Amino acid sequence: MTIAINPFIAAIPTNPLRALFPYGARPGMLNLASGHPSKDAYDLEGLAEAASRASRDFSAWTYGSSAGDPALIGALAETVTTLPPGKRLLVTSGAQQGIDLAIRTFAEPGSKVMVPEPVYPAVLSTCAAIGVVPVGYQIAAGDNELAEFETVLQTAGDVRAIYALPTFGNPTGETLTREQRLRLLGLCARHGVPVIEDAPYSDLWFRAPPPPSLLDLAPQVDGATVIHLGSLSKIMSPGLRIGWLIAPESVAAAMQEARQASDLQPNALAQRVAWHYLQLGRLIDHVARVRGLYAERHDALVAVLTRAGFTVPVVDGGMFIFPVLPADKGNSDLFERAVVQDVLFAPGPAFRAQPDSGLFADRMRLCFAGLAKADIVVAAERLAAAVHA
Repeated sequence: MTIAINPFIAAIPTNPLRALFPYGARPGMLNLASGHPSKDAYDLEGLAEAASRASRDFSAWTYGSSAGDPALIGALAETVTTLPPGKRLLVTSGAQQGIDLAIRTFAEPGSKVMVPEPVYPAVLSTCAAIGVVPVGYQIAAGDNELAEFETVLQTAGDVRAIYALPTFGNPTGETLTREQRLRLLGLCARHGVPVIEDAPYSDLWFRAPPPPSLLDLAPQVDGATVIHLGSLSKIMSPGLRIGWLIAPESVAAAMQEARQASDLQPNALAQRVAWHYLQLGRLIDHVARVRGLYAERHDALVAVLTRAGFTVPVVDGGMFIFPVLPADKGNSDLFERAVVQDVLFAPGPAFRAQPDSGLFADRMRLCFAGLAKADIVVAAERLAAAVHA
């Protein structure tokens, strides 16, 4: 007997980044592919103390509000994000659940959501699971008019939301300027389309803070609607799976109902660990230390790649770069050659919005957050050797 599977679920594409996990586990492999912080980028002492305190807290072991632990909501609004008037904050299972809830709330099967090209692949999985069609857009550096973006918005038809990762994007590491952000908000407001702002990397700047978030800029643009997504995964611990969304009250209420239908509430123990960690007052110094680590590693990686003939666009923070391979080196067996050299990268085509578009064959995503500086240099040298083999 053949069991029928919902065609939307059956159509979920294999996540190309998750498929790399077995390679990363090989002895001696230096992993530039996965977006994981290195062990020394965690405050293990502070997390252990927070976990110990949480374990003695009864509320960590029982049911809680579907919106999230009220104490954690308050601490997040006080320490790591901004909660504007008329908006509500919901705790989510990482920013990924926020993406899912936002797209489910705005887009019905058969409608469209615009996504940046290249795109974080898990967004495509969310779209597929709902039966929503992703439509790629690009915003070139220096394009303050967002001409291509506007064309796609006008011609795609039935666009229900815009997904954007405007600060230290994944995979590119690029950041939209203040002018580009205001223009994006203005175009979306004119067309009555909400913006889903994914912002998990915003605190990981190297030398200067990025421009204000779309959430912070939205009051300057009449009619702009922003659903802002944040996460503790990149600044505290990905294993806790604690993120949040900030949305207008009516939208947040609908999202809360959607999350109740799925998982009832965020993980109570993880929320209490996060709250206790924030109460310890260690986050600011920890994030400052991580910024220094990542800046140093980024610079070391870029230096080796540049000498090897890569073209590396400038990034000012985050965890990733999306370099262009040396001329005529984007051939199909490069991944296998790199694995032989014991170095792992994420191939550029993994980030296409449309799998048959042919884009990004000459690119790769590299994460500089997961290895110590010395290992970053060795990994980059191995990668250069594989490219030029």
